[in-house]
Amino acid sequence: MTAGRAARPVPAPAADSSQARLFVNLGKKHGVSADDLRTLLAGPVGGDTARIGSVSLRDSHAHVRVPEELVDVIIGGVHGTSHAEHAVTVERARA
Repeated sequence: MTAGRAARPVPAPAADSSQARLFVNLGKKHGVSADDLRTLLAGPVGGDTARIGSVSLRDSHAHVRVPEELVDVIIGGVHGTSHAEHAVTVERARA
């Protein structure tokens, strides 16, 4: 690091207050667990499941909280892929 330059701040962990809620079209009827979804969504961000927040798992879908700064990377890395033969949709949850 050169003199006079401040270190770049490290993004805060999932407990940070600037969280976004994502809709994922996988739920209990697809045989996924909350841990499965954390692992799936953490893939594009280096596999760090600790960065993925709470998961509200329903029969047909789930809502997952993630840090705002990771939203675009997660959506870009997971949306349009497949999981256990199911096409995956990931998008910002509607209000």
